[in-house]
Amino acid sequence: MALVFLSTAAIPAQENHSSLVYPDDDGKLVYVPDEQGNVIPDYSYAGYMGGGVALPDVPVKITLEPVEGDNAPQIQLAIDQIADMKIDEHGFRGAVLLKKGIYHMHKPLWIISSGIVLRGEGNGPEGTVLTGYGKHDNKSSQAARSSSIIEIRGMDGAEEMYGTASRITDPYVSVGTRTFSIENSGELKSGDTVIVRKFANEDWIREVGMINPKTGELRDHGPLDMERTITNVKGNRITVDIPIVAPIETRWGGGEIIKYTDNKRITNVGIENMRGVSDFDPSLKTTRIYQTVPESGPEYFRDENHYSNFISMRNAKNCWVRDITVRHFIHALAEMRNGAKWITVRDCDAREFVSVLMGGRRAPYNIMQGQLCLVMRCTSDDGRHDFVTGGIAGPSVFLDCTAGTSYSSSEPHGAWAYGVLYDNVAAPITVRYTKRTTPVWCGGFCCLWNCEGMFLVQKPPTAQNWVIGQIGKYEMIHNIPLVDLTKPPGFIESRGKHVTPRSLYLTQLKERLGEQALRNTGY
Repeated sequence: MALVFLSTAAIPAQENHSSLVYPDDDGKLVYVPDEQGNVIPDYSYAGYMGGGVALPDVPVKITLEPVEGDNAPQIQLAIDQIADMKIDEHGFRGAVLLKKGIYHMHKPLWIISSGIVLRGEGNGPEGTVLTGYGKHDNKSSQAARSSSIIEIRGMDGAEEMYGTASRITDPYVSVGTRTFSIENSGELKSGDTVIVRKFANEDWIREVGMINPKTGELRDHGPLDMERTITNVKGNRITVDIPIVAPIETRWGGGEIIKYTDNKRITNVGIENMRGVSDFDPSLKTTRIYQTVPESGPEYFRDENHYSNFISMRNAKNCWVRDITVRHFIHALAEMRNGAKWITVRDCDAREFVSVLMGGRRAPYNIMQGQLCLVMRCTSDDGRHDFVTGGIAGPSVFLDCTAGTSYSSSEPHGAWAYGVLYDNVAAPITVRYTKRTTPVWCGGFCCLWNCEGMFLVQKPPTAQNWVIGQIGKYEMIHNIPLVDLTKPPGFIESRGKHVTPRSLYLTQLKERLGEQALRNTGY
């Protein structure tokens, strides 16, 4: 009798799959709906040009070197000269190249035209360094977000077309859906850009408990606007390009679609390969760790009379930030504000913040009001809300990101965000109910996929949040105030063990656009 010895290394381990999204025998993802038809949506539309498109290498038209004194005027002049150039067939005018050196900046730079790239020659201390000087009175949390060295700003975002609104007639439009019915398709056709609007009535606000317990005042919750493009019209049944990330239900206010124009956003603006530094007063120090623990901590710099952000974007689409490092800012490396869409921020690093440890500060990657944004392969240290959103309509994605020391949690923050994916993010993360004077839920239909770190993810009424393949403790994160632990947890699966596929975003991207899309994003 022959004995055959099999090495255990030769036997493939059984893959660990989620019950909600998993590959079939052919490797194609299967999505399992809940009782209302909601599925984990396809997040792969986030990022520059809708995901999977390589960031361009735009030709240099003007080259500068640092000069003594304020460098802002010469850089602004170069930006304005590029703005006067003709846009080429690819949508670009040209790049301003800043040679290595330290550029003292005494006023912000403004990019208000499309097709302009600002590029450096390295993001280390010996590369291209933009150092912001000047005093900025940042006494409130709103003011602490107001001053930026680089402002990218269009005139307006989506402009609604009067008289084109039509109510959605389906009783329930589920998350992940792309097809639904409206009252009157009229002259709608494939290629039209539309806002899919979700309303929230008073009954819904009461249902989710966003009521001041002392006064009975309801927390205001305006409509949620999801920008989409029609791909098919059949009778009064329309199909849009990107899945819906928030359910639209008649009894909670229903919804509508309305056509819009998009002519006042700027496009194809990039900031690349440089370092940002905010000058501050090092004599101002404290040991007080605000909003974390009552006792004093290590001494740190607390000056707030200096630049808050390196880059701020408004009313801009198909733009990017890559290979940037920042030091000593109050708030953000890059913040995406109202009208920001299809923005990619990648391969960046933010640390050594200078501010008091309070709200409205230290949020280095902040999708504050944008949508369809992608932050990937970015790192942070000494932050608070390292990878954070405001009240946004997704899909938006944080992919392969890491936070070192974090004084709070990465999260949807302060307002209800829909359709946010944290994919392989190593950081404390919360998606929770926040007890304030008038409380608020801070996320619905958000997903943590193969993340690592402490987490607190709760289930709102009328919605769900998913945690799949998380390695880390589910607990009250000690330095997160105003948490209501009586709220039920979200859907949690495969705690302590990652699932296959490793990345949900990249798998969805490959399935939709092919392997080249992965290579285009650097994978």
